[in-house]
Amino acid sequence: MYPGVHAHEGKVMQRSSQRTNASRLLILLEKKTDRAQRYFATMGYQHWLLLVTLTATTFSSCKKEEKVRAPVVTIVTPGNGFDLSVPDTLDVVVDVSGEQAIEQVSFTLTNADGVPISAPLYSAPASNPARLEVVIPITSDLLASGRYTLTVQASSGDMHGKDYTEIDIIGTPLRLRRVLAIGRPDEGSVSVHVIDSTGSISLANTLLMDLGGAAVSSAARTFAMVGSIQGPLIAFGPDGVQVPWQKPNLSGSGIPWFTSLDLCADGRYHVGTTDGTLRGYNAATGATERVYDLSVNFRARSTCLVEQRLVVAQVDQTGSAWQLGVYQASSGAMVAEQVLERTVVAMFKRDGTHVLLFGNDNGQGMVEDHDLMNDGGWEPTTWNSNINAVERLDANTYLVALADGSLERFTYSNAGSITIATIADMRDLSLDPASGLIYAAAGTDVLAINPQNGQTLANYGIGVPVHHVLPLLNR
Repeated sequence: MYPGVHAHEGKVMQRSSQRTNASRLLILLEKKTDRAQRYFATMGYQHWLLLVTLTATTFSSCKKEEKVRAPVVTIVTPGNGFDLSVPDTLDVVVDVSGEQAIEQVSFTLTNADGVPISAPLYSAPASNPARLEVVIPITSDLLASGRYTLTVQASSGDMHGKDYTEIDIIGTPLRLRRVLAIGRPDEGSVSVHVIDSTGSISLANTLLMDLGGAAVSSAARTFAMVGSIQGPLIAFGPDGVQVPWQKPNLSGSGIPWFTSLDLCADGRYHVGTTDGTLRGYNAATGATERVYDLSVNFRARSTCLVEQRLVVAQVDQTGSAWQLGVYQASSGAMVAEQVLERTVVAMFKRDGTHVLLFGNDNGQGMVEDHDLMNDGGWEPTTWNSNINAVERLDANTYLVALADGSLERFTYSNAGSITIATIADMRDLSLDPASGLIYAAAGTDVLAINPQNGQTLANYGIGVPVHHVLPLLNR
């Protein structure tokens, strides 16, 4: 055989062997593929059933129950803008309906701040739907003229439906109910006399205590007094007899406990104590609603609310060093401490960053326009006598009672002061905004004075030295 022939035969045999192996591999793959197809064909049906089952379950679980809608409330009367005058009754007609039984319908009147002006009324409908008719008495003379909101809410389980309407209420005219004269028959007792609207005078109460201050809240229908050493902080009703609340005097060893009492623009009685604290009390209930920690070794003497800040005139334990403390009204956090060069008799807000401080220094009275932001100010007016009392007539005009008996009318806009009367022994001045008159505690009398010309229009003899005069209004 030729070598080339053997080589050719070897290649042929090799290609034949490769084809044989490839054929075997193909047959094997076909067999395995067939088994796999039969397996997946069998399992595919099971998987299909499982998929159908899961899909049905999923759709079933996703299908939520139809939500029950809230009750529907429609105020039929009064219409929006309806007005009435106090005293009167508000006739309310309302339609209510719901998909479920309506358990309760409430009727609420609120002022512009969202505060209820009376207890809400409740009604339970006897049917569904139902038309309800209720009568709401509007009789309180505390209500000022303004816009109020009537809210009617229907409750059905956890669901609530509401409707609103606004009404205009014309309040009763502002009027003086009585004047309370707080006197000191002697060092250890305090008297309360009432001057009613007809001018009649009666003794309402006598208490064994000293007298550290007094203030009145017409809105809360209370007036309060404090003793320094032996008297409590005590709130009286308008009759001067009933005591809605009081706080004890914690004095020890003859040291004064209560150091100040002021009614501020937020409606709270602010009371200073010897522990270096100033507290704001709810005038109606006595609940403690504000607490301010004063500077170390300082005590509150006068307090004034200026926007969102409380300004406190403070004196140290020696009675010689004075300063202003400025606090965040809501939190009590201190904002600033500012040194003063005079005692403070009275303090009034002038604007959002200034107070007018009326005080004394070396036998002279003066008023300072004090800048709370920059700790400084100027003195519009000084008087050659100490100040005993101050009352504000309006934002620009103040009456000042001097120790020498002069009654001054100070006008901020021109920094001027004129003497309108001479009245001996004036200790307190209070404005009756209903009549525009000033009531003065003078000696053993209470005087009603025209603040424009200083003329005394009425004189009420109390019979004991009067230290505070408090006009109580209908609101």
